[in-house]
This record gives sequence, C-alpha cells and structure tokens, in this order.
Amino acid sequence: MLAKILGVSQSVLTFFLPLMRDALASGLSTLLPLALDIVRDLATSNKSNSEKRDFAIDQLKKAAIANGISAGENLIRSTVEAAVANLKSK
Repeated sequence: MLAKILGVSQSVLTFFLPLMRDALASGLSTLLPLALDIVRDLATSNKSNSEKRDFAIDQLKKAAIANGISAGENLIRSTVEAAVANLKSK
C-alpha cells in the first residue's frame, strides 16, 4: 500500500525503509542530548511556548551544523518535541 502511494516498487521500499529507520534513529540519538540541554535552558524563560519551540529549533539547527550533523527540518523538529516530552515526564 505504501509503495503504491509513494509510486515506487515494493522491492525498492523494502530496501530503503530499514535504511531510513536506521538513519532516523541514529540522528535522533545524536541530536537528543543537544536538544535536551537547549530545552532545559529554555524551561525557565519568560518566552511563550511557541517562542521557546522556535528558538529551540533554531538553536538545535545551529548545534547540529557546529557538530557536523546533517539533519533535516523534520528531524530537528521531532527531536525538540521528544526533548520537551522527556522533560515533562520527569
């Protein structure tokens, strides 16, 4: 079904899905400690939640570049959300 939606053959999808999953897991595990530090620092800020999120995303992009980590917008945003959820659960 997913292959049909994406317009690729099932064999191509079967090949690439594990690679994409591994890349996402690797990126998340590398970025999460950086995001936790950024989100923790912003927790006591007087900024609105929206401003904190936007600032955290911007800071994590810069931190990723500074650390030589290649990460797309979705991975950056997901990592910030995971960091927020992690801190709220404690």
